[in-house]
Amino acid sequence: MDTDMEVSNRLAALREKLKLDQVTFAKSLGIEKNTYNAYERGKRPLTIETAKKIRKKYGISVDWLLFGDIGQPNYQFLLSIEAPPEPAKREPVRKKRSA
Repeated sequence: MDTDMEVSNRLAALREKLKLDQVTFAKSLGIEKNTYNAYERGKRPLTIETAKKIRKKYGISVDWLLFGDIGQPNYQFLLSIEAPPEPAKREPVRKKRSA
């Protein structure tokens, strides 16, 4: 993870781009304004829980928030590590008795 100051700079840039003050932004995430202020000043590390809230509410990549990454892993690579779906279960075929 980047330093707390690098993360705080991205948080401030995001909030300003959204044209929100700290109180409104913190409230939108369900956290206290003092907690958010400490994140934005680099006095407290951004928690994974708060990063996930930002991701869910604003669609901002957790990778970008925490690491500054704007690229994404190769799609084929992600498919290769994804667990394959379980095969559909089939009902046994019952033979009809002839009378």
